[in-house]
Amino acid sequence: MRILDKKLHGEKYLIVFEDGKEVEIDKDIYLEKKVYELEDIDEKTLEQLVFENKLKKAKQALVSYITRYPMRSEFMYYKYLLNKGYDSATASEAVAYFVKLGYIDEISAARKLALKYQNSKSSLEIINLLKKKGFKNSTISQLNLTSENDLTLLDKLLQKKLKHLKRYDSKEVLKIIKWFVARGYDYNAIVEKIKEYLEY
Repeated sequence: MRILDKKLHGEKYLIVFEDGKEVEIDKDIYLEKKVYELEDIDEKTLEQLVFENKLKKAKQALVSYITRYPMRSEFMYYKYLLNKGYDSATASEAVAYFVKLGYIDEISAARKLALKYQNSKSSLEIINLLKKKGFKNSTISQLNLTSENDLTLLDKLLQKKLKHLKRYDSKEVLKIIKWFVARGYDYNAIVEKIKEYLEY
């Protein structure tokens, strides 16, 4: 495709083609790729220039988002760019760029979140929360979340729940058991702890 004109508008160059098509390219990309030397351009090179232009914008959008929200999964950053209107290839490339630089560290973010919730949620609840936030299974498995911490937490939460029980009430106890099981606590551990507290 023959280039008719190249006009600088602020930080962008407007490239005008013979067929009437116009493409805006960031000034840095224009200079880096030496577009100023070209008199005509093939479709493949133009596609690459347009992709690099979008990628630069995506990186700029993502860097401010990472600064504001550093404890996100790779998927959440990718989803953010999709929601901003970037295509899948551009979003993936932008996220991969910051992963490579170390600005997006999924393991570190998942660890911080797990630590934040370890005193209020069971291991299963933390795992489900991390999955909901888009963390990969391979990342979650590296955290080695075990049920050891759950027993300490179970102890603390059971004390609160059983405090109001003056005497053994099977309906109330069953409700409490169901509540803990639903949150991923071990059924046998729950029953044993209840027996200890209520001494039956």
